[in-house]
Amino acid sequence: MLHRLKFDELSVSGIMLFFGGLLWVMSFTQVAFYTDQGAVMGYWVAATGWLGFGLFQFAWYANLLELLGVLIMPRYPNRAMLVVVVGALLAGQAFWFTEIPGGDVDMRVIRLGTGFWMWYASMVLITLGVIFGAAEEEVTSSSA
Repeated sequence: MLHRLKFDELSVSGIMLFFGGLLWVMSFTQVAFYTDQGAVMGYWVAATGWLGFGLFQFAWYANLLELLGVLIMPRYPNRAMLVVVVGALLAGQAFWFTEIPGGDVDMRVIRLGTGFWMWYASMVLITLGVIFGAAEEEVTSSSA
């Protein structure tokens, strides 16, 4: 016998976190940046973005902050909110990218691709999911 999904068990926070994670994974398969040297795929940015530290490009580290916020949300909801908001602000630095450093030649960014927009939307959804989830945690803990 099929079990029915109870919609009262679904939370806005859970839905946002699910779709944020889904968009984040899907962004790897899409073009993140169009450059004068060709397209740069999302998986390449995800794999090499940590190298931006030496160039003062920290947007990749927003991924780690968002993950940390999700992990600490059940135990430390207020800290989780702070961490994900800082992560979302840090992700905004990706809009400043004008060049992607390469081995022989730098690639000038011409426009942002679908993968970039999916990644950024995932950052926003995860941030909102943690904020709403932390608010739900406070409501349930204060009513108990």
